[in-house]
Amino acid sequence: MKIGIVKHLNARPLTWGFEKDSQNQIVPDNPALLKDYLLNGEIDIGLISSIECIRNQDVLNSYRTTGVCAKEKVRSILFFKNLKEEYPPKTILTDSGSKTSMALVRVLVQEETGKIPDVIPTDSKIIQEKIENGIGSHMLFGDNALLAKWNPDFYEVRDLAQWWNQITGLGFIFALWASKKPLQVEESLFIQSLEYGISNIEEIISQESRLPETVVREYLTKELHYKVTDEDRKGFILFGEKCRDLDLL
Repeated sequence: MKIGIVKHLNARPLTWGFEKDSQNQIVPDNPALLKDYLLNGEIDIGLISSIECIRNQDVLNSYRTTGVCAKEKVRSILFFKNLKEEYPPKTILTDSGSKTSMALVRVLVQEETGKIPDVIPTDSKIIQEKIENGIGSHMLFGDNALLAKWNPDFYEVRDLAQWWNQITGLGFIFALWASKKPLQVEESLFIQSLEYGISNIEEIISQESRLPETVVREYLTKELHYKVTDEDRKGFILFGEKCRDLDLL
């Protein structure tokens, strides 16, 4: 099978089993592009932004036993609120990799202020330069968020999963496996890959050299979780409802 996997650290436990199986052809990219590959028939299954499972439910099957999930902290999806500029901002520059995160930051700002900011998908390097210079409010995703640096005099940085949990008391699903209809695969396929990843978590941790080992271990084993819970599913349903109400789908 051709399997689309997310390139970021947050997905490695989910994809590790697929990556180590030579029978699979691995296509690494960000969730937004993997969705396009699925719709175009370029891959068989892919790990995509959860909002795309809602937007494309007529043409995609989504699998909800495993995913990239968080309850109290996700660490790798951050909103940089500019303390020196007007809030809410009219526009947020966002990492283009995750369509779920782009919608979630708009939902959260609207919950807090009653206003929905526009979002502009932007190269992460440009966003990082603006953060360094204290210009604008922004959202970074994945490894770009994990490695980000900022001046606390200019930015209050909010973890989107933590922010969501404070408002709703629920967990959040950021990414799910999906296939294009009529292809339907067994959920056990994804569970087996995850179980292989968990059993080899120390190998995954050892291959990440950009961050301290203790941070990587905390991130992959405590802050994120990969087996979808009832609270995650309830959060996912609520998120979809809020997106529909705000015309974000």
